[in-house]
Amino acid sequence: MRRVVLALSLAIFFGAVAAQGQSAAPAAPAPEQELRRLCATISMAPVDGREMARRAECVLAGVLPSPDPIKEARGLSRAALAAGEPMGGLMLYLAYQRDPANQFLRDGKVDPDAYRRLAARSIEQRKEQIDAIEALGFAAGKGNFAAGVLLANYFHDTLAPRNVARVGAITALTMRNGQRTPMLERMAGEADAIAKNAGATKTSVRSFFEAYHDASVAAEAGYQAQSGGQTCSALQLQSVSSGEVEDPEYLPLKGTLVADSYLLRGHWSEFWSFQGCGQEVPVKVDFAADGAGGSSSRAGYNKGG
Repeated sequence: MRRVVLALSLAIFFGAVAAQGQSAAPAAPAPEQELRRLCATISMAPVDGREMARRAECVLAGVLPSPDPIKEARGLSRAALAAGEPMGGLMLYLAYQRDPANQFLRDGKVDPDAYRRLAARSIEQRKEQIDAIEALGFAAGKGNFAAGVLLANYFHDTLAPRNVARVGAITALTMRNGQRTPMLERMAGEADAIAKNAGATKTSVRSFFEAYHDASVAAEAGYQAQSGGQTCSALQLQSVSSGEVEDPEYLPLKGTLVADSYLLRGHWSEFWSFQGCGQEVPVKVDFAADGAGGSSSRAGYNKGG
């Protein structure tokens, strides 16, 4: 039963049942079938925290009908969380993510207007977001595997100093405990790659790789400028140093695992050193938080840097 619950929790967020690291027996029923059987046993008015969270899950998955699935799931999740049930925290986060009011993807593409609207929200308008992230951190801290995976993904995509290290730490801990998925392994590999030569970066894993292309182009241009027009296909990032974040504003998260993990406003510069073909090429990368967990960046050859 626990495997079914974990699989559904990840399926709700990612749109497909996540692998649990072990193969089910050939005769075992599909998770969807097990879920329907499980949901059929849940009371319409549960009083136990675990049952509240399970009903929230069934409602979010569309297995149990509801006139307002998001509202019902959110209420059930809050009640489960108040009872100390970690799965309630996981479900509260998933309810937030499933709410169309909090989404900026349309047909798999970013809707710029929706993204800007979400980025411009005030702290007062972010109460549900704050509660959801705090709840996810609580669930992950209590050892809920699905919450741990989603928390790693949150750190991976969200801009803040130390979030790269957080991705590395939580993925390593989860995998040491015997839980492996392709997604965990990918995030762990990306965080390790950044830590190797760019551990001083203050950006997220996602924002780092988004900025890397432009930084590489700037490095190639810098090499040409330094070598009289010659080119080098062997330029590699060797080191990163970073200035302090100026005018920082963080989402006011207080949980031990999530405090200072969401930079709303702030800007800073990093100095990326590329080497190849016998030369060192300095590149300056300017970052600015965009209010929605991401960043804008600008890279240029740092002549004389």
